[in-house]
Amino acid sequence: PTFKLYDASEDEYFDLHPSDNFPFYNANINFIDTMVISMDYEIDLHVGANFISFYGLPENDSTNYVFESILPNLRVVLGSGESAYYTEDGNWIGSLGSLDLDQGYWVVMEDDDTLIGSGSPYDLNRAYDLNVGANMVSFPSKGSFDIGDALPDDAEDDILAIIGEGIATVQAEDGWYGALDQFSGNKGYWFITLSENSFS
Repeated sequence: PTFKLYDASEDEYFDLHPSDNFPFYNANINFIDTMVISMDYEIDLHVGANFISFYGLPENDSTNYVFESILPNLRVVLGSGESAYYTEDGNWIGSLGSLDLDQGYWVVMEDDDTLIGSGSPYDLNRAYDLNVGANMVSFPSKGSFDIGDALPDDAEDDILAIIGEGIATVQAEDGWYGALDQFSGNKGYWFITLSENSFS
């Protein structure tokens, strides 16, 4: 069976994936422990470096599977301290074998393309653990949100600057200054922090 969830606040239907799949039988009752929301994504990529992230990943989160639809246009995927290079003979070289929902990634393209997929779990309360200094992070939601509204106040105080793809903002005593004023779904960000912090 397939399941859908209707969110009246967004006027949108979401695909649900059950923890167990049972065949239909007449007069049969089954119990499902959990249902996970799956979200489609469509990420436009340009020639050169793109700073992206995911608010959902397929169950197979391997680098090859997630980026399969844009091969061989893709050349390199760079994560936090690891990378994967796609060779002309169709092989991957590097330590980045799978992707994480809380990470941002630089994707280097040889031609324009669109990365299309679907994934889960869609979790607006995803937890982030930040180290002192530079952290590559994702954004856990579709749409766009003002930086000051999206960040918890206690975490915001420890963030010195946020850098996106070709855009940035710096925090001063009276607020954020810079061209970057919103977080957007499927975009990656550098958080420059003054101390270790965890937030959702």
